[in-house]
Amino acid sequence: MNIAFYPFWGAKTLHSLVQVISVTTMTCLAYKQTEMIRYTLLFLCVYVMAYLAASVMFQPLIKRCALSRLMITVPMNGTLLLIGMAFILHHLVLPTILLFTTGLILSVMIRWESLLLEAIQPLVLEGEDLFKANKLLSFSTYTITGAGLAMAAIILVYLGITQALWAVSCLSFVALVLIMNVNHLINSFQSPSNKRYVRPRVHK
Repeated sequence: MNIAFYPFWGAKTLHSLVQVISVTTMTCLAYKQTEMIRYTLLFLCVYVMAYLAASVMFQPLIKRCALSRLMITVPMNGTLLLIGMAFILHHLVLPTILLFTTGLILSVMIRWESLLLEAIQPLVLEGEDLFKANKLLSFSTYTITGAGLAMAAIILVYLGITQALWAVSCLSFVALVLIMNVNHLINSFQSPSNKRYVRPRVHK
């Protein structure tokens, strides 16, 4: 198995966990601050629409910016946004408009990070291990999604929204470190002495 696969696997698994816990926490935060179901549903609609729009914006983005640069800046911005949210909520109450704006930006960052991980996947999988690796990635993603919902519920009930945001910020930071490691390994694959380099495929 390619050496870059293991940090990639960890980053992809943690990203799925971050995605589940963050959207659950933000939805609970929207309900807590507005105390109205319709605003909570509106927040979810904004989040989903931003998620879909991010898929459309990703194609021109990856054509104009270097993949190696995006692999660092996108996860970093998402991590900093989560840390900022956790820090602010520890001292202040977010205005509704700022809460919705943060949810929109976070949705875009999460979707772009997911698409970036898909784009670099061919670089970290060797042909003979492709089926095995894809099966392992799919299994871990589905498993962590279910576990993430349970973890989010436990953290929110026993620790609260602010602590849940700090927890997901830590997970996002670890995922960022792993992605930086993958980026370093991919750059080494791209060196002229390495003949195994394959150009990443961009999913349309």
